[in-house]
Amino acid sequence: MVLETKLISTGNEELDLKLAGGLPVPLLMVIEGEHGTGKTVLVQQFVYGALRSGLRVVVITTETTTVGYIRQMLGVGFNILDYFIKGDLKVYSTRLPRVRWVESTGRDLLTLTQDHMITKIDTYDMYVIDSFSILIKGSKTEDIANFLTAVRKLVDKGRSFILTIHPGGLDETIYLNLRAIADGYMELKNAEMGGRVLKVMNIIKLKGAPTTFDNVITFDIDPAFGIKLVPMALSKV
Repeated sequence: MVLETKLISTGNEELDLKLAGGLPVPLLMVIEGEHGTGKTVLVQQFVYGALRSGLRVVVITTETTTVGYIRQMLGVGFNILDYFIKGDLKVYSTRLPRVRWVESTGRDLLTLTQDHMITKIDTYDMYVIDSFSILIKGSKTEDIANFLTAVRKLVDKGRSFILTIHPGGLDETIYLNLRAIADGYMELKNAEMGGRVLKVMNIIKLKGAPTTFDNVITFDIDPAFGIKLVPMALSKV
């Protein structure tokens, strides 16, 4: 059975227009970028849009605590407290108190995450891992491949996944496999334009988009608004 793709808003009208209507779901989206290129805020924009579209979202963060993640979203204007209180947004952090990260920690967390996303499939519509590169640290290539196979099967059952990765943070075989099976792939970079350091989103592919879309989007992060698009003409001023 082929699942029907639908568009959901990103929660940002300008970004929706650039994406020809919004984010197609279900999908496996991969967002690649160095530290500081805006991966987390972009993902949070997608999470915010999904919640406003009536979807239930699970976030696994390796970068901060659960409270820290919620504060980050509130700090850029994503008012998600009601969704969090109602349980439509669940945030889990790998930064566990009194747990020292050793090589086996990553393997254990990858297994726990895989078990969670499979057994709890009826409790979420979108599953976010930020960052996947950190989560799989210490895991065997075979285990990572099995994890991605499980993700692909869950997408085929109507669930959406967003994974962030760092360049060079994956084995080349896994990296190529991930690019091949992903429905959407975005690369983020910092670029100086007109004396300003801006974020540049290069959309490698986005299956399910109804028409052509802008594959290069320039944006900045507004502390009160989140993602703020910058027209190319202005970025060159």
